[in-house]
Amino acid sequence: MEALNEFVNQLPELSGVFLLMLSTFLIGYLSAHYLQKVKYSKLLKKVKRQATSAVNNAKIADIETIFTEIKPKIIEVVKETQSNKQEIATSFKSPQEIAETARTSYLTYTKSKPELNFDNFGYASQDEKDDLTKINGIGPYIEQRLNEIGIYNYDQISRFTDEDIRVLTELIDFFPGRIERDSWIAQAQSLKHY
Repeated sequence: MEALNEFVNQLPELSGVFLLMLSTFLIGYLSAHYLQKVKYSKLLKKVKRQATSAVNNAKIADIETIFTEIKPKIIEVVKETQSNKQEIATSFKSPQEIAETARTSYLTYTKSKPELNFDNFGYASQDEKDDLTKINGIGPYIEQRLNEIGIYNYDQISRFTDEDIRVLTELIDFFPGRIERDSWIAQAQSLKHY
């Protein structure tokens, strides 16, 4: 018992020594950890910078390599496109030739064609001809087809009925519903006032 009493009496002194040792250990451990972190963070930053610059240089080198490989092909395609444009420009000289070429390449059906009722929208002649290509959806070919049928001006188009549009679509081999979608009638009404 005497040993136990002596231990209990020394307990405050021992606990002070224990706390002193523990605090010394923690200070040493935490300071070593901080110093290691600082030391290695600088090293890590340096390694990351080197890796990033190496990757960027590799990307730039890859892009340059790809471009130098593709550049001759790009030039070839551009030259080919320009020559095709020139061939097209020189081969089609007039809207009539464009229309004729389109007509021969377009599929025609052999069935009886319906006839337009000119009493609905009126008659016109070549002398009263308007530039129908100003209407969105009418190109040189469609304009020529309309002229062949007897439609020459905006006034006639502005008076079309649904039946006239159906018959006209069939006569000029046009896409069904396209005249309505392009609103030829409204465009013709606005153009005939000019």
